[in-house]
Amino acid sequence: MTILRDLIAAYPLLSFGDKLHMIIRWRVCPLRRIAGYVPSAGVVIDLGCGHGLFTQLLARESAERQVIGVDLDEHKIAVAAQLKFENLQFIAQDIASAELPAAQAVTILDVFYLVPYPVQERLLEVCATKLAASGVIVLKETAEVPRWKMGLTWLEEVLAVRVLKITDHSGDQRFYFRPRAEWQALFTRLGFTVQTIPLDSGYYHPHVLFIARKIN
Repeated sequence: MTILRDLIAAYPLLSFGDKLHMIIRWRVCPLRRIAGYVPSAGVVIDLGCGHGLFTQLLARESAERQVIGVDLDEHKIAVAAQLKFENLQFIAQDIASAELPAAQAVTILDVFYLVPYPVQERLLEVCATKLAASGVIVLKETAEVPRWKMGLTWLEEVLAVRVLKITDHSGDQRFYFRPRAEWQALFTRLGFTVQTIPLDSGYYHPHVLFIARKIN
């Protein structure tokens, strides 16, 4: 089983800040459990891959995956590009313009809350065009309940985005969270069946996972 120590050791050179960011990310989000919902074979596109921590996990957990990490942040992609696995690559580009192969899955973890609602919908439409028949979008988002967990998450993001500027944000610094019902309705409208899985047990974030499968 892949553990955090193995993931961190795979980067030849890490700043203290980048290493700390990844350690915290691993501790507060059930990345290994989420990876279990990703198809074990085929092309997987990790949208908003950041430093490549989850992307690396996907590549390590199955050699039959061809994993492509895509992110607009050139610094984070430069960090991720240190990883040397035959079934792993990284691209610093917008997924809407990137030349990508048909994929069995697209994973999106904690990205869309910084993206305006119309852009969220456009990106999901683009992701749908990248998917092969019966492909899936694995979307990890923040649920609106329990409300106390949502409140703590909102305060944490205010600190990270607006105060400490740990999380990059090039827009108006608003947050674009959606209730679960809105995500479910959006996926249905885009031609997906959707399964909703709460993942917040044992965490102070109200994690929720959407497994959206493309209808042939």
